[in-house]
Amino acid sequence: MKTATKEKKRKKRPHLTAKTADKHVLYEKSVQSPDSDVEFFDRVFEATFGELPISLREDFCGTAALCCEWARTRQGNVAIGVDLDDDTLEWGRQNHIANLGPAADRVTLFNDDVLKVDTQKVDIIAALNFSYFTFKKRAVLLDYFKAVHRSLEDQGIFVLDIMGGPEAQVVQIEETEHDAFTYSWDQDLFNPVTHDFRCYIHFEFPDGSKLQRAFTYDWRLWMIAEIRDLLEEAGFERSDVYWEGTDEDGEGDGDFQLSSEGDDSEGWIAYIVAKR
Repeated sequence: MKTATKEKKRKKRPHLTAKTADKHVLYEKSVQSPDSDVEFFDRVFEATFGELPISLREDFCGTAALCCEWARTRQGNVAIGVDLDDDTLEWGRQNHIANLGPAADRVTLFNDDVLKVDTQKVDIIAALNFSYFTFKKRAVLLDYFKAVHRSLEDQGIFVLDIMGGPEAQVVQIEETEHDAFTYSWDQDLFNPVTHDFRCYIHFEFPDGSKLQRAFTYDWRLWMIAEIRDLLEEAGFERSDVYWEGTDEDGEGDGDFQLSSEGDDSEGWIAYIVAKR
């Protein structure tokens, strides 16, 4: 009886290899939590303005998972996604938007540059997964923040996430085990003079096969104070930092609360929320 049960469980376990796995599915399982992001957006927007937001623009949207979660959350919610990679947008159309039902009509994707795109004004613009780190020059990042400011409703917020701490400035590989694969975050290069920051994502599977450098990031590691100064210069009324708490093991617990001090964690993640 025990043998049969084990065999049954073994058959149910997903069997992935480098040839059969979809890197976008693996990425979403490893690093994204759209439901948590939407919950945070609602909480902060309602605390700021006394009502729930309706419209969201997701910059650097990739597969548009967040856009689709936004449209799914409330009838009437409208989402716009912007990304330069049309192949990734098409993957999102086929694998997310196609499954939304009537809500699909409330998601619009633009294959465009976030510095130049012209969309309707929205309640919230989000740039997550440290995507804006791709802008290494201060002047370019300032131009982006100004473009965001112009694209927000008067009663609007801009939400960014940010990482940091001593561990972010160390060349290292951090592995996380999932049911059918291992996710590796590879900090391959950090230049303390320029803050150039090169990272890769790899995936490894039970059969030993690997997807090496499934995703590559050539970034600048920006600091919170730098970002807040730029947001002020771009015209935002104020910006606040929401710091992630820790669980009993000292790991991030996903609970982000307003903070003016943060803590001395070796590695941390926070949200920056700028009010237009």
